[in-house]
Amino acid sequence: MTTIEKLLLVLNSAVYLALTIFSFAYVDLNLTLSQNKLLLNFVGIMQQLGYFNRPTATLIFAVLILTAFTFFVINLYLFLKKKASAAYLKCSIVTNTAILIFAYPFLSYDLFNYMFDAKIILTYHANPYTHRALDFPNDEWLRFMHWTHRYSPYGPLWLAGSLIPAALGLGKFLLNFLAFKVFISAFHLINSYLIFKILGKINKKYQLLGTAFYSLNPILLIEGVVNAHNDIVLASFMLASIYFLTFNKKLLSYASIISGSLVKYIPVLVMGWLLRELISDKKDVQRYTKWSLVTMIIFTYIFSSFKISVPFVSTGSTQVQFQPWYLFWTLPMVALLGNRLLATLAIAISIGASLRYLPFLSYGDWSHSGTVLFMQIVLFLPSTLIAFSVLIKKLSFLRK
Repeated sequence: MTTIEKLLLVLNSAVYLALTIFSFAYVDLNLTLSQNKLLLNFVGIMQQLGYFNRPTATLIFAVLILTAFTFFVINLYLFLKKKASAAYLKCSIVTNTAILIFAYPFLSYDLFNYMFDAKIILTYHANPYTHRALDFPNDEWLRFMHWTHRYSPYGPLWLAGSLIPAALGLGKFLLNFLAFKVFISAFHLINSYLIFKILGKINKKYQLLGTAFYSLNPILLIEGVVNAHNDIVLASFMLASIYFLTFNKKLLSYASIISGSLVKYIPVLVMGWLLRELISDKKDVQRYTKWSLVTMIIFTYIFSSFKISVPFVSTGSTQVQFQPWYLFWTLPMVALLGNRLLATLAIAISIGASLRYLPFLSYGDWSHSGTVLFMQIVLFLPSTLIAFSVLIKKLSFLRK
């Protein structure tokens, strides 16, 4: 690696190490990660920052996020100008993932729900589709869990897969926690590999840049590795279907998209596009990717904009706001298309999605006045400004 690559690797690692340390500021006050005195003292000090000095903690988070995205853009520029190597990319992906595995999921409680769903099966020998965490009132995990009233909303393949880290956890909370983090984080490496191989076949010149766009994106690292959302697993199956289609393995391609639907039901939406390519005399991977991306963007907008009833999770209708981890439904496909304007808009949305957490960190909940408006503005303002600037340039060109 060159000197610039080594320097960037060190700086990137320092930012994500700082984010990992910072994440412990939001360890639930009812959760004891370990009885080790050093760890207890460390967590206690960090909790003072996160829970009792919120303005400073919020500022630190904003600085870390903006710094991470600054390095991300620098990385992409180097790959665009062919000044960064495959060796540097691979080292960056592995290093970032390895560091963030140890971060506490400070922006989401979903990981603990995954863990408890598996516990319902392994420990209580019950069905997560018919039993909730609340049905086991004596379980000590209920002290720090959220959404204890919901049944599992995930597909059977996800529940089956979650038994792997749960079994490796040997009934110990900390081991269980780390096993789940490693299990889910591994899919970030899988996704990076799939994108790299697909682009190597369909767009060799864009291979490193496209892979870097996905694998080094801070919002995907935070939502996939830090917060450990299983949407990263869903993305793996969707990418696998494109990978197998690229190499003309049609049966495996369709099997992958069906498997993804058994993790979360979203891939059902693109099955028709895949079937079209499978039966076509001239398969077109780019066409399938484009139409799948359009479908997922429309679905994300609809899902995030209307009051809906979520089966097994809540009763009645509820407003479902856009969540940053929904970007796993779209950004992996953006990485494959090689469209600079689309990628630029996606980066802007990624930055905005990261900053949506500022009200939560500042106030401790999502109910403060103006929070929804702030989240909507910060999500779309960066991409709107970019789109507007592009439009102005095009109009200026036409006037000439």
